[in-house]
Amino acid sequence: MTYIEDIGLSDSAKAHALTYLRNVEITEQYRAQLFQWVGTYLDESTLENIIAYKKSSHWDQPFESIRSEAEKDLELTTLYASRGEQYDIDLMVFEGNLLILFNEVLSKAKEHLEKKVVAH
Repeated sequence: MTYIEDIGLSDSAKAHALTYLRNVEITEQYRAQLFQWVGTYLDESTLENIIAYKKSSHWDQPFESIRSEAEKDLELTTLYASRGEQYDIDLMVFEGNLLILFNEVLSKAKEHLEKKVVAH
């Protein structure tokens, strides 16, 4: 089982998730969907681009919108999981950890963007 506490301070959220996905035994379709989710939602520069787009499109709450999309997209990945994978407690914990990691990356992206705005 993978716990959030297992992540060292020097490890990135994305690297941790990718390492887990490369080593866990799951169906290839489910793995591919999780890789795609990780590449989108655990990559700080990708999140910054999404935030910038949402702000430029006059979204009232870009961070809440992104959080909601991430949660929904992660739920949709389970459509690609086998029935056994859908009920596997280790995978459920991993998906929960993905959301925790996402919230950390989103906070970092938000801080980074705020620093950019202040610097200009």
